Amino acid sequence: MISQMGKTIAIVISGSIVVHIAVMLLDYYLVKKPLYINLQKDFVGSIFSFPMIPIMGVYGLFLLVIYFLWQRLKKAILLAHEKEVQSEREKAILESMQRITGIVSEHISAHNAEIMKWVGFRKKQGQQVSEKVEQASKKIATALQSLSEIAFVSPYTDNMPKDVGEIEEILQNKLEKISKYQEIQEETEETEKDKSL
Repeated sequence: MISQMGKTIAIVISGSIVVHIAVMLLDYYLVKKPLYINLQKDFVGSIFSFPMIPIMGVYGLFLLVIYFLWQRLKKAILLAHEKEVQSEREKAILESMQRITGIVSEHISAHNAEIMKWVGFRKKQGQQVSEKVEQASKKIATALQSLSEIAFVSPYTDNMPKDVGEIEEILQNKLEKISKYQEIQEETEETEKDKSL
């Protein structure tokens, strides 16, 4: 942005020199000599006389250039501010999501660890364990892993989520894929059990 403004300023300065030379040449060749301007007796007539037209044109051109530069600068500042606000918003969303994920994961994983510990204990004792409980516990662990991955890994890759809606969509898609994969695994295991019987 600064280099672009520097180029624009350089163009304006060089353009001003060219226009100034052109106006001086116009004055030299078009205005009859000698030129008398009497501002005390005829101020308005002197200011808006034919010899002053090129100078007024140059002033008008300078005002247009200044206005154009001001508009561009204003747009650039607004755009930079908008990007900064967007970046701050994304950072705040990310930090909130990471804190919430940390709290939720800590509590759910603690309870899920108790379930898995109980399942492991029952299996060591040679007792029957409900497959639904074991599968549900695995699904909970997988869902937590996916959530943690989205919260703590994805933001630092090229696929950084831009807003909460995108985070929800990514998590939903990931969980659906995992759920389908686990269903296929369960069906395969049941088929193998049936074959072995």
